[in-house]
Amino acid sequence: MGDTEREYLPHSSRCFICGDENECGVRTRFFVEGDAVRARVVLPRHVNGYKDVAHGGVIAALLDESMGWAATVFGGKHPMYLTGELTVKYLIPVPVGEEIEIASRLEEDSGRIAYSTGELFYGGRVCVRARGKFLPMSREETGRVIPYLKFDLCRKYRTLFDNAAETE
Repeated sequence: MGDTEREYLPHSSRCFICGDENECGVRTRFFVEGDAVRARVVLPRHVNGYKDVAHGGVIAALLDESMGWAATVFGGKHPMYLTGELTVKYLIPVPVGEEIEIASRLEEDSGRIAYSTGELFYGGRVCVRARGKFLPMSREETGRVIPYLKFDLCRKYRTLFDNAAETE
């Protein structure tokens, strides 16, 4: 699937993970493909934990972000979610300077908690697995976040939060 066919998700300018104006960040763009939120990114060398290996905290943040988007996009019961719990299992080191792929899916949305899983791949191998519990944000709180989001490259998800300002 080419860039023009991907359904990109919103991002913010200064976010460490997705901020396109954050010089110190990763500058990841997440997109929806089938039943998953995905990203393909080459991690910059400045996010290494030690020589040529990505810092585990950066890896956890990438999975956290993608799993939160999976809850938001596929959950449907609330406009936006934030992390309540995150469990990460590191299987093999993740390189910097090489393309990696992240894929996350919503497992269940019970209304009070959404459960998502994510994996990070390099060279066709699973390097990291994660599970998370995501808590719904109120419509009011979501409304405060929306002005910080950028919707360039979004087509379908440009209207993701149109009803967020309405009262519950």
